[in-house]
Parts: sequence; structure tokens; C-alpha cells
Amino acid sequence: MSSGDRQIETDELLIGYAGQALCEPISFSVQTGAGLGIIGPNGSGKSSLIRTVLGLQPAVSGTVIYCGSPFDEGSARFRQAVAVQVTDGVFFEELTVAEHLEMVARGHRIKAWQAAVDNELEFFELTEVTQHLPQELSSGQRRKLLLAAALIRPASLLILDEPEQRLDQRIRTKLYRRLRQLRAKQVTLLVVTHDPQLIRECLDEVVLLDGDQVQTIDAQSGALWLER
Repeated sequence: MSSGDRQIETDELLIGYAGQALCEPISFSVQTGAGLGIIGPNGSGKSSLIRTVLGLQPAVSGTVIYCGSPFDEGSARFRQAVAVQVTDGVFFEELTVAEHLEMVARGHRIKAWQAAVDNELEFFELTEVTQHLPQELSSGQRRKLLLAAALIRPASLLILDEPEQRLDQRIRTKLYRRLRQLRAKQVTLLVVTHDPQLIRECLDEVVLLDGDQVQTIDAQSGALWLER
């Protein structure tokens, strides 16, 4: 694989807090259009890895490389290309569900933004709460809104942190089908997950954080690890 094929990669990346590493160095690369999962026990550093990759948490050491260049979280190039759903996503308390999606769609210059908003509301079964404020939503509805906001916008790299959480099986099945469709369009996936179904259907490999050990294994092995 040439460096030009790798959309995002880490080189000897140490994640942690206050200079203390959570595990051994992490090195991975994700080819354009591929899917990589991050799995491990609770507290193993999965969300910390995502936050470090996104520049939301400083690395202890090591580097993150995006499309062959050192990562710059503030660059317009990165922000335009990368869509993110994280578990602690922030809402604007004064904006309704529909207004959140409108803001994202229009901010990314989607011409048919109203149709895009309507499609996401229908896909995530939020049509009955379009005029609700975030604080009026259930935890499952808030998760759906975060996912809708990530998926409504154009992106070449999609980073998701436990997208399956608080979704019923019907919505999960629809979501995983959509993720496969995005991969077919050369969208790259980087996903923290606890769901073997997502791994088997949508990903190629997983990075397993287990204690202080790190290893990269194929998707089937990763799904079996979660099912053990």
C-alpha cells in the first residue's frame, strides 16, 4: 500500500493523560474506502484514541497522519473531509432537531438542504420530534440526532464512537447497510464499537486494546473476541 492510499494513520501513537500512557504505542493505517474498528474492554482507551486522533486530547507521543501529512485539526481540508459522531457530542440548546440538521446541511453548502434534512429525519425516525429541543429528547433520540448530523454532510472519512448504542435492531440494520453503501463510494470508516454485527458487515480489521496490549486483527477475529 503506498502512502498516498492511506487516508489516516498513526505512527507509534501513545494515548493517555498527564503524560501517562494507557497502553503500548498504537500504529495503524486505513486505506481510502476501508473500514477499521477499535475494540476492547471498557476503560481500555478506545474513546481516548478517537479523541487523540481528532486532536481533542493531546497525545503523550507519536503522530497522526492524514492523507500523507501531519494531522492539523484546525485545517479547513480536514474539517471539510471528516464527519464525526462522538458519545459526548454537543448540542445547541436553543435549536430544534430540524434546525440542528439544517445548520449542518447549509453549513456544508448542500443545495437541496431541505430534502437532505427530511431524509435524515425519516431515516432515523425523528419526524415526530422535529420541533423538539435536545433537552426534550430521549437518550436514543439524541444518539440518532448525532448520527444524522454526521451523515447528512459530505465526507471522505467518517469517525464514529459506538454508533450502535441506544439504537434498536431495526435502526442498526439500516445504519449498517448505509455504512456499507458509503464504503462503496470510497468513504473511509474508523469506528469504536461493541457490536460484532457492525464489525462483520462493515469493517475489514480492528485494533484491539486489551489491558496495555495492542494488536490489529481481522474483522472476523474481532467479532469473535467481542462474542467470547
